[in-house]
Amino acid sequence: MTTVMICDDDPIVREALGGYLEREEDLEVVARVGTADEALRALDQQAIDVVLMDHTLPGMNGIDATRLVRARHRETAVLLMTTFGTDEQVREALAAGASGFLLKSSSASALAAAVRAARDEAGTVLTPQLAAQITAHASHVPVPSPVGGGSSREQLEQLGLTERESEVLTLLCAAESNAGIARALSLSESTVKSHVSSLMAKLGCTSRLQIALNAFERGLAVPPQPPAPLG
Repeated sequence: MTTVMICDDDPIVREALGGYLEREEDLEVVARVGTADEALRALDQQAIDVVLMDHTLPGMNGIDATRLVRARHRETAVLLMTTFGTDEQVREALAAGASGFLLKSSSASALAAAVRAARDEAGTVLTPQLAAQITAHASHVPVPSPVGGGSSREQLEQLGLTERESEVLTLLCAAESNAGIARALSLSESTVKSHVSSLMAKLGCTSRLQIALNAFERGLAVPPQPPAPLG
């Protein structure tokens, strides 16, 4: 059973997110709090696997709260939530030690999958909507590249990525877990982990989320696209 805390100053949001997660047999919401201070006190009293942390909170904000949670409770993963995200916010979240960044409009299934991925440190925790927003926001900003431009294929070759690593990169950027990548490519999970470690080294990244953002910005992968609005 994975234990979850929801930290959001809006009680309606807390109840809605809790309701989504409590439908899942393997997830248990053990705390709902409205401020960062309440979250930290609760964590001091009990071990919790994953915290869903609002980016904007009264008093201490979600980024600073995440930094404290990770410093005091290394076993606890934190997912930042927001109504709208930018590449700068995501990078701040990564620097603070967050496992990922989610839009509050994420579907119930996406939310549950993100919690599991954060728990297992085995998924790219970035919703398709946010990936698209970040890439669009950053598309006009030149991104320094050690290989200096060129087509996606040329960059892949110059980075020294093998064909298998390129396949793993594509699936990782589509938010697949290690298990999902292993199934898709008929590999063992240990082999997938080795490829992900190699990608981190070659792209100069320290997390799966950084790999995805790096690949989106370089044009090495296409961000997952959010579903078209109804009507």
